[in-house]
Amino acid sequence: MYALASDLLGAAFEAAPNGLLVVDGRARIVAANGALFRMFGYDTRDLIGQSLELLVPARLRSGHQELRSAFLQSPQRRAMGSGRELRARHASGREFPVEIGLNPLDTPGGEMILASVVDTSLRHNLETAFGRIFESATQGMVLVDASGRMALLNERLATMLGYRPADLVGRDLAMLLPERYRGRHGQLMDSYRESPVTRSMGEGRDLNALHASGSELPVEIGLSEVNWQEQKMTLATVIDISVRRRIEIELKQANDNLREFTHVASHDLKSPLRGIADLVSWVREDLGTDPDPRLVRNLDRIGDRVARLERLITDLLRYARSEVVDADATRLDIAGVVEEVLRVDPLPGHFRLALDLAAEPIHAPRTPVETVMRNLLANAVKHHDLPGGTITVASALEDGYCRFSVTDDGPGIAAAAQQRVFRIFQTAGNAERAGSGLGLALTKRIVEVHGGRIALQSPVKEGRGSCFSVWWPSAPRRMHNG
Repeated sequence: MYALASDLLGAAFEAAPNGLLVVDGRARIVAANGALFRMFGYDTRDLIGQSLELLVPARLRSGHQELRSAFLQSPQRRAMGSGRELRARHASGREFPVEIGLNPLDTPGGEMILASVVDTSLRHNLETAFGRIFESATQGMVLVDASGRMALLNERLATMLGYRPADLVGRDLAMLLPERYRGRHGQLMDSYRESPVTRSMGEGRDLNALHASGSELPVEIGLSEVNWQEQKMTLATVIDISVRRRIEIELKQANDNLREFTHVASHDLKSPLRGIADLVSWVREDLGTDPDPRLVRNLDRIGDRVARLERLITDLLRYARSEVVDADATRLDIAGVVEEVLRVDPLPGHFRLALDLAAEPIHAPRTPVETVMRNLLANAVKHHDLPGGTITVASALEDGYCRFSVTDDGPGIAAAAQQRVFRIFQTAGNAERAGSGLGLALTKRIVEVHGGRIALQSPVKEGRGSCFSVWWPSAPRRMHNG
C-alpha cells in the first residue's frame, strides 16, 4: 500500500504542470520534475545535486541566501517574495519572471523544502503591453473596482480633468461627476456589473465630467469589463468631445442662419423682383408696336437679370434645405432615374445620350438621387462649348457603393478651377453660360449628407471633357447625432 502511494505521489510530481523542486537543508537540488527542467533549460545530470543558487541571477544571490536562511529558521507554507517581483535564471543566462510557493517537508533525510515555480513571462508581457497601451492611449482611461474606486488611470485622463494621477488613485469615481449625476451613479454602475457588456455609457444622453476647476466637460464614455490583479474591474474610456460639440453648435448656428437668410431672401427679395418684372412688362406695353431696338434690348437684359436673381434665390433655398436626409428609401434603378430626369428635363436636340449601366438596383431615396443626376446632366449641357455633343451616363457597383458617372465631351475644366467648382457661388464656365454657382455645391452637399462622395476628372480624352463620378451607398446609411 505504501509503495502504491509512493508511486502515485511520484507520478503526480512528474505530471504537475508547474515546475516542482525539492531542496535540502544545504540548498542542494534533490529532485525536480520535467516541467522545471524544461522551464530552466536543463536536463537531470546538469541540475540534480547542484546548488539552488544556479537558478538565481548572480546579482540577486547574496540577498537570496539571507532570505533562504530566514525561511529555514521558521519554515511555513507561504508564497515567496510577497509584494516583490521574483526573477529566475535560465540555462542560457537570460532572466525571466516567476512566482514561487514554498512548502517545508519533514523527511527521513532531514528538513527539506518543496518549491513550486510558475513562469509568469507571458502574464508579465501581457501586463506590460497593457500598461503601455493604457498609458499611451489618446483617450482617458480608468479602471474602477467593485466599490467604485479608481484603481488605475492614465495621465491623459488626469490631465483632461485638471489633476495628477496620484490625486485620483483610490478615490471614488463619483468625484469626477457633476453633482446632479451622483444620485443615480451607484445604481447605474451596479446595473452594469450585473450585465457587463462592452458598450457606450449613457447612450442618447449628453454626458459631462467635472473638471478640477468646477467646470463641466462634455465627454463620451465607453465601458467594458476586464480582469486586473485577479479582480473584475470596469474599464472606462473617456473622450473629451468639447471641440466637437463646439463645432456642432457652430455648424447648427450657421445652418440656422443660412435657413433664416434664405427664407428672408425668398420673402423680401422675390416680391420686389416680381414688381420690377411687372414694371418692365408695363414699359414694354407703353412703347407701342415699333419701339427702339436698343430700348427693347435693354429691357430684355433687365428681364434676364431679374430671372437670374429669382433662380439664385430659389437655389439658395434648396441649398439651405439640402442637409436634411431623405429617409424614404426605395428600390432604385439608375436607368429609371435617368429616364425620369429626361422625361421632365429632356436634353437639347443636338445632344446625344449614351448609357453604360451595369449596376444592379440599389436601395436609396429617390428624390436626392434624381436631384443629383438632374444637376449633373444640366451642368454637362450648360457648360458645353458646342451646340451639341455626347453625354455618357455609366454605373457599376463598387465595395458597397453604386458608382454612377456623367461624362461630357465639352471643353473640360481647368486644373486651377477644379478645386472650387463644388464651392458655393463658384462656376467654371464663361459668363454667358454660368448659372448661380450653386448646382454643384448643392450636388456635393446632398451626396455627402447621404454618406457618399463625389469626384471630378478633367480632361477625359484628348484634352477635352469632364467626368463627375458619384459613389452612393447601395443601402441607406444610419446617421448618428452627436
